This record gives sequence, C-alpha cells and structure tokens, in this order.
Amino acid sequence: MTTDSDQYEPKAFGRGAFHVQHERDAEWKPGLRGFFDYRDLGMVEKTGGKLRAHVHRPNAPCPGEGDLHAHRLDFQMVYVLKGWARVWFEGVGEVRMEEGSCMYQEPEIPHRVIEYSDDYTALELMVPADAETVELAP
Repeated sequence: MTTDSDQYEPKAFGRGAFHVQHERDAEWKPGLRGFFDYRDLGMVEKTGGKLRAHVHRPNAPCPGEGDLHAHRLDFQMVYVLKGWARVWFEGVGEVRMEEGSCMYQEPEIPHRVIEYSDDYTALELMVPADAETVELAP
C-alpha cells in the first residue's frame, strides 16, 4: 500500500452542500454486520462517496463470535458512545472497547467481533464510503 495517497477510489472528497442530521429524524436500518443496525449520518453523498459516517448498535443480544473478515479501505475509526465490545485483531489480539474508547483500525486487518453489551453504540468512520468487506472464515 502506498503512503502518499489513498489506495481506493474515490481519491478525493467531493464538495457537498451543508448538511445537518438530527437524532430525532434518524432511521436505523440493517447493514454491514447482521447483528447491528446502522444510522447513516448522510456523509456519503456529501463527500462524493469518499467518507461513510454511521452509528451502529445491536439489534439483538450478542449471538456469539462473528465471522473473521477484513475491510478493503484506506481509513477506519470507531468511537464507542455507550457500552462495550470485545474485538479480536490479527497481530494485536483481543481488544475491549468501552465508552469513550477510540480506535484506528489498520486497513485490511483481519478481525472479528467476539462479544458486545446490549447497549453497545459506536460511531464509525470509513474511507472510502463503499469499502469492500472480505469474509475470511466463519
């Protein structure tokens, strides 16, 4: 991977109009991980597909360990707003994220969700917005 530019398209931010989204108007929908619902914060369109910002939370109690997977992207960050989650990362091991924890997740690092609290809620940023997820193992 190069260090002087983004690897994945789009390589630049689009210029969108001013945007505000209020929690009272939020829509929660199933998404990337089947055990989470997602609130899209409207950044995909406003950045020309460069950035995805969403909040995710469980839609049911934790069913056990999730699949081993990786994301093909240039940047991923998670900030825990409420509760906690345990995630395993290749080469790092298990990490417990709790309220106030902020994590930069290395691009393409294999990982799996191990467990989370019923009230787990986190803000996630991804560049580019439509990063590919690669399933590596059940």
